[in-house]
Amino acid sequence: MDTSFLSPGPITWAQVFAFALFLVALIKGSDWIAAKMRTGTKDAVSPLTIDMAAVKIQIAAQTEALHNFKVEVARTYVTGDVITRLERRIDDLVSSVRDEMKETRDIMLKALTGRPPG
Repeated sequence: MDTSFLSPGPITWAQVFAFALFLVALIKGSDWIAAKMRTGTKDAVSPLTIDMAAVKIQIAAQTEALHNFKVEVARTYVTGDVITRLERRIDDLVSSVRDEMKETRDIMLKALTGRPPG
């Protein structure tokens, strides 16, 4: 049996360089094969896409639940008396703003013209 290739001897730079190229080619080849094998699965569905779809569905369900809750609260707790008080408060607010605007206009006209409006 010939074992001369196992005998110790000097290693040349060409052999070191050739071995390094062989290792690089082997690694690149394994990466290429792995990429070819998973190409279909990676493009089909990514975990991030699935998670985003689940979040969107959950948000839509919570939005609908919140809307239903608001409707139920409005039906149960908002009475005619509450609406009347709210309308009265809005009318008072509008009257107050109108009075303040009239007063501001009168002061500005008096300041600009020097005489009271009227």
